[in-house]
Amino acid sequence: MSSVRAVYLDTEFNPGNPTLSGLLSIGLTDNVSPAADYYAINTDADLDALADYPFIVEHVLPFLPVAVGRWSDGSSAGIHWRKDHPDYLAYAKPAGQIAEEVAAYFPGDEEPELWANWGKDDLGYLHRLFGNDWGAMPAGVPRLFYDLEVHRRQLGAPEPPVQLADEHHALADARFNRDFHTHLLRFEQQQRLGAEELAQHLYAATTDMAGRRTPRPARVARPAGTPRPAWTDLSVDQRAHHIDVAGALLQRIEVSRPQDGR
Repeated sequence: MSSVRAVYLDTEFNPGNPTLSGLLSIGLTDNVSPAADYYAINTDADLDALADYPFIVEHVLPFLPVAVGRWSDGSSAGIHWRKDHPDYLAYAKPAGQIAEEVAAYFPGDEEPELWANWGKDDLGYLHRLFGNDWGAMPAGVPRLFYDLEVHRRQLGAPEPPVQLADEHHALADARFNRDFHTHLLRFEQQQRLGAEELAQHLYAATTDMAGRRTPRPARVARPAGTPRPAWTDLSVDQRAHHIDVAGALLQRIEVSRPQDGR
């Protein structure tokens, strides 16, 4: 894990309502051990509007303390809070209180890294808790975020393991985002090790070739007959340069490889 605090965000929301009444729930966790989890259900959400979104009714509402009335054809006839439900008693609160608690989750003046998956809307609802006013927003609340899926595609990394349970529960999804990030960090480390090994082989090969030919005067970078430094004698910056070149080569090979792996 990175030494920088990374926070993972997910929200559940009404895609047709960009205001705070469209926010259903919010989940946050981080890479600290033990992790700091935060989960809240927004009692200011407009439940009646959700009946127009069958996906939300079928996949999101089962994780919220609500009751869904049904007409004889199975369509939603109305949605209301179940105020005796344990999750309502533990996590349900108005948006203003959620904003205060989220502000406390990001203490201090330094923003942590914020990660979300397909997270444009998640960041939007986070900022709406503070009126979309960066001047009024507490200094520790992240203004920007890193998108996990975008980062995965940039790296050329494989898909993360499938989320087996509780998908569309905001806190479960935030925890999955942390696992997704760990998956990407491991892939980056593996690529880095592969690039370093390739860089050493390439350097050794070019060193051997240089020793078998007489360099032209215009290309001599050191006195004739001076042996090329061993890999272990290179400076940190010199080795990093060779590793970066090898990494770029590996990425180019991976991108050009047929999708069926041949």
